[in-house]
Amino acid sequence: PGLNTNYYGLVEQLVVARGRIFVGCMFSTFSSFVMRLRGYHSTYNKLPGYRNGTLPTSYYYAPLRFKESMHNYTELSKPMTYREFPMAWTGIDFDEEENRKESSIADNRTI
Repeated sequence: PGLNTNYYGLVEQLVVARGRIFVGCMFSTFSSFVMRLRGYHSTYNKLPGYRNGTLPTSYYYAPLRFKESMHNYTELSKPMTYREFPMAWTGIDFDEEENRKESSIADNRTI
C-alpha cells in the first residue's frame, strides 16, 4: 500500500527542484528536468534571476566548465538533449499587468 516504486524518481525530482540549492550533472536528463522545474518555480514566485531566465542557485558539478551555466541566459542551441534553456520557462505566461497592457493596446487599435 505505499507509493509505487516506479514513481520514486519523479517524486525525488519534485523534492529537489524546490530545494534552496541544486547541484546536478550537465549531461543528465534527470538534472535537466529539475532545472526546468526550478525555472518554473523561479518565474512563478519571482525569485532572483526570474526576469532574465537565470537560476543563480543551480549548479552543475560535471563537467566543471558548466558549473555556473544556469547563471547566464543562453539561447537555444545544439545539442539540446541534455540541458534546459530558459526559453522553456520564460515568457510562457503573461503577467496580469502585461495582459492588461496588451488588452488596452488592442482596444485602442483602429481597423
